[in-house]
Amino acid sequence: MAKSHQLLVSVPAGSAPVWDIKCSFHSLIVLLIVSLVAGVVYLTGESGRFLFEDNSNSSNSGRGKENESSSLSSSNNKCNLFSGKWVFDNKSYPLYKEQDCKFMSDQLACQKFGRKDLNYQHWRWQPHQCDIPRFNATALLEKLRNKRLVFVGDSLNRGQWVSMVCLIDTAVQSSLKSIHYRYNASLIIFKVKDYNATIEFYWEPLLVESNSDDPVHHRLPERIVRANSIEKHGSRWTNADFIVFNTYLWWRRPHIKVL
Repeated sequence: MAKSHQLLVSVPAGSAPVWDIKCSFHSLIVLLIVSLVAGVVYLTGESGRFLFEDNSNSSNSGRGKENESSSLSSSNNKCNLFSGKWVFDNKSYPLYKEQDCKFMSDQLACQKFGRKDLNYQHWRWQPHQCDIPRFNATALLEKLRNKRLVFVGDSLNRGQWVSMVCLIDTAVQSSLKSIHYRYNASLIIFKVKDYNATIEFYWEPLLVESNSDDPVHHRLPERIVRANSIEKHGSRWTNADFIVFNTYLWWRRPHIKVL
């Protein structure tokens, strides 16, 4: 396989090669950002209503179908979703309550472990040129019917997966949803039976094989990776319909040993 990035090699006396990957790290980040932007553009173009509620079903929206169509048209054709501001909304947010989600992780359970300031739950993103309709779990499940949505990465992406599952949880009857663990709990699968849809998380903080592959015991003094070994982990998400990658933080080491 051809090398696309320059790697600076440092070989201390009496030890295996240790590669300084600062240059390749920055290149990797640029590549990931470009891929993320491309994915967002694709999803926005293919399904403008992917995550959002039909405003005509909301009794509090105060908008008719004509206004709704105008808002959606604005979102798809003119509105820059990345140009906006955070606004405080204590009427329609949060979208779910921590104590109501059966799948909430203790790592993310702020209220359970004593956090008193909960105002952070009421902030939402408001684009300058349009309105984003409220999240609708049923609409999302329809888009995911017979499909797999997979989050791949570290605890940051696991938090995103938990949040997504909690958003879906309250809209699905208990008998119609289940949770499954595979590969020593590296893969967690949330399945909604009526839609044959799965929302999954796969622990792989460096994407390639490493000594941090264990979902529990992965904090080690020396980080070691196999640079050309993505096949094993890639087989876990090969057939996914939607994939959300995150690996940024785990590459922030001055030295990583590459095998």
